[in-house]
Amino acid sequence: MSEMEMWNLLAVFMVGNATWFLAYIVAIWLGFRMTNNIYTSGDTPIAGKILVSVYCLTVSIFMTLLTLNTNDLFRDIASGLQSVGEAQELSTTAQSFITEAGSVLIINPIQAAFIASIIIMQLLQIWRRKPS
Repeated sequence: MSEMEMWNLLAVFMVGNATWFLAYIVAIWLGFRMTNNIYTSGDTPIAGKILVSVYCLTVSIFMTLLTLNTNDLFRDIASGLQSVGEAQELSTTAQSFITEAGSVLIINPIQAAFIASIIIMQLLQIWRRKPS
């Protein structure tokens, strides 16, 4: 594989990744709509609260898996570029990508905080009582 093929592979993945990310953002928005309705009504049956909680938790899990897969792909592309670099000279961009993405964490603290803040806000709206 050449360096250009590795960049193309990354670009193709990122297009699909952007589509999934947008879908999860819509799902998160829908979760906030449901949790807001539960919070404002104040008399939602426990079964409804449980179902909406499960929905919000699964969307957060899907978002976490997308983040994990994206970070894993960055490491894989960096490894692939490193292999290509053994056979041919790499561009400075590829060398920088290897340096940065080769050591990407499984999930970084900012990504974890983003996903955790979403689920915490949603669950608080479901299970916290609205002040009278």
